[in-house]
Amino acid sequence: MARTTAIFSVILTLAWLMAPGATLSQMPDHADQGHSHAGEAVSCTTLGSPPWTGLPNVDREQFAALREAVSGLETPEAARAAGFNPALGDIPGMGVHYVHSARSRDGVQRNAPDHLLFVEIDGRERLVGAAYAFVDVPETEIPIPFESELAKWHDHPEFADDGRTLHMLHTWFIPSSNGPFAGLNFWLPYLTAGVAPPSSCWMADEADADRIRTVSFALVPPRARPGQPAPQATEPSAERVKILAALDFAARALDHDGWVEAADSFLADLSESERMRVALTLRALTQAQMSSAQRGGGGN
Repeated sequence: MARTTAIFSVILTLAWLMAPGATLSQMPDHADQGHSHAGEAVSCTTLGSPPWTGLPNVDREQFAALREAVSGLETPEAARAAGFNPALGDIPGMGVHYVHSARSRDGVQRNAPDHLLFVEIDGRERLVGAAYAFVDVPETEIPIPFESELAKWHDHPEFADDGRTLHMLHTWFIPSSNGPFAGLNFWLPYLTAGVAPPSSCWMADEADADRIRTVSFALVPPRARPGQPAPQATEPSAERVKILAALDFAARALDHDGWVEAADSFLADLSESERMRVALTLRALTQAQMSSAQRGGGGN
């Protein structure tokens, strides 16, 4: 019952953050948005996309085995039939978690992930990643199923009883903004919006990375608040359509300066409520990628 209440609380929080009217008296301070926990930059040539050649051989083999293990689960229908059910809705940078509750109670099984991650791309739901999850004390001794130092548990104490926490590790089957184990893959909102993601090499510069993350979440449409009807879909203005086209063109052409110019135009075109929604969502979700140790509670 406690976990159900916690999950419902998170759903309400995310829905409020994504709602079009979410505002506060002032914009959160930039330094307080938790961007330092959004994920470290990785080699864009060896860790920007599968087959993740920058990983140790054993990890590349493990990725191949994991991908093979879920090869028949590429659709939501197949995932449901195998015991995975959607939870929490479409979370920016993660997609929809399809959770196998029985596996979550059995600890970590290398080729049997507890979660499958689905994202809408080109009008259909695609399997883009998987996740391992289990509940244990914060300073867990359960080993991570990969050897790379990039693979680290983050945790969610709101999903467990007092004194314990839900540990999680994401793995990505598609290109990722921050590598194969990123807690948030900022390419996902671009793909759903039909806009080409920028070069992963640009994530190495923090100013570029901050701009990339902000544009990513600004591309996410607002959600309805709990108990309220869904916001009415509106056609983007001709100016915004033009800006998005420029953003897409510059990304495909690997034109850094052109992309920055288009990104700044897009962000300047956002309304105050849009800016607030993006800032709050970024802050909430990047901070959620922290471990207990990073929160000052000890642990891994």
